[in-house]
Amino acid sequence: MRILIIGYTRSDAHEEFKDYLRNRTYLSTGKLVESKQRFISESGVTIEYISLRQHCRDAFQQYIEVDVSPLALKYMKPSDLEWIQSLMIMGVG
Repeated sequence: MRILIIGYTRSDAHEEFKDYLRNRTYLSTGKLVESKQRFISESGVTIEYISLRQHCRDAFQQYIEVDVSPLALKYMKPSDLEWIQSLMIMGVG
């Protein structure tokens, strides 16, 4: 299972990522790969975080959940929303 956290800036994305993990204690044990902005939990869940400015529009990556920070939502363009929608696995949930 893969989850993507999106922030407006890299630091905003990192803060949103920390909040996400803090609110989901069942995911709190695992390995953080800071250089890849990725956390892999012991249960096999991969959580990645990026900023709107960092993203590469890679439609090949699919996520079960996409979490967007309030700051990113404030500055999001319609093309960003389309990109986020293309990342989500449809029919799951």
